[in-house]
Amino acid sequence: MNEGDFMDKKKVLIIEDDRNILEAQAMILQSEFDVYKASNGDVGFALAKKTKPDLIVLDLMLPKRGGYDLCFSFRQEEELKNTKILMVTALGQEIDKKKGLMVGADHYMTKPFEVDEFLNKVRELI
Repeated sequence: MNEGDFMDKKKVLIIEDDRNILEAQAMILQSEFDVYKASNGDVGFALAKKTKPDLIVLDLMLPKRGGYDLCFSFRQEEELKNTKILMVTALGQEIDKKKGLMVGADHYMTKPFEVDEFLNKVRELI
């Protein structure tokens, strides 16, 4: 065994209301990361505060609390303000991307996405 075997996996929180996409993203990431899942904004915010993930994969169109609001709120929380945020959404207009980056996202990716592109971006951000 080497030193890396004793290190904890990085934590990724996925906040996505489409169950199929949520499960697909989790499946892609679970072999390399500890994955937490939330299907609405309120649960996602509470889970982020509890788990303090290294990365949040955030959809924009969520029930209870939207992605822009969540992203901005994460940046206001002392324990989450430096957490990396990857927005993954069907909203592909340039204005959506600019707004996402303006409220604090580290990167913005549109659906559908290639598995390798998604996984590589997660690795890069963490």
